[in-house]
Amino acid sequence: MELNRELRILRFMHYRMNNAFALFSHILRLFLPFVRPVPGVEEKVLCISGMKCSIFSSDSAERGTLLSIHGGAFASPAAPYHKKNASMYAKAGYRVIMPDYPLLPFHHHPEALEKLIALAESIPDLSVVEGDSAGGFLAIHTVSALEKKPDLMLIYPVVMAGEETESMRLYESTPMWNSRNNRWMVKSYFNGQQVPAYDVSEIGRAYVETAEYDPLHDEGIAIAEELRKSGASVTLTETKGTVHGYDFLWRKPYVQAMLDRRIEWLTK
Repeated sequence: MELNRELRILRFMHYRMNNAFALFSHILRLFLPFVRPVPGVEEKVLCISGMKCSIFSSDSAERGTLLSIHGGAFASPAAPYHKKNASMYAKAGYRVIMPDYPLLPFHHHPEALEKLIALAESIPDLSVVEGDSAGGFLAIHTVSALEKKPDLMLIYPVVMAGEETESMRLYESTPMWNSRNNRWMVKSYFNGQQVPAYDVSEIGRAYVETAEYDPLHDEGIAIAEELRKSGASVTLTETKGTVHGYDFLWRKPYVQAMLDRRIEWLTK
């Protein structure tokens, strides 16, 4: 995948995060109800496990339930493209649950994870847990805590939460997300607590997608290798010419092409 000229818009989103941004990001909640799912998909909102959850469904949910854990640095509610992606997964034959979990600056680890594990344990037909970025971290640890392991789908995930990989050292000033932002996120979210361990054994299938110019790139490669060593069947997609959160530009052809790859894996 080549870096498309439309990605230049993301350069304007090169900020250094702080708690003021985390607080401001909650304004997104006011706009999300006006974002419609893709045609053929319906959305309803329910409270499950103490969280407001958007539930997306189409004519068929024969593939079971997909738990979609959005990213946003543990600080931002779901963005419009998260909702679009979730509705695409629903169109592929899943019932998709996307929870509005506790966020910075008012909530810290492990509150969100505890609620997400309780939610996952309440879903009898849970077949996939998906998470992007910070949501990837929560997805890994949610699946780790479950007795019956669903498939795992990770999009440019947070994995090591603080370790300095080569890509973390390289991308100090990339648009959308950089290593300075990542350090702020880890310090703020874990708030002095130790990052917990996880166990990926007994996971049958996994999909891992990375972005090329992303401080989290190497973490995605590392979790893919770890999953393979544990015995999982792993599909690794390394997108080229992309930055973290590139699917923010949801309508662009190269983003739609990558969504098609995700759908292909989900429907195998």
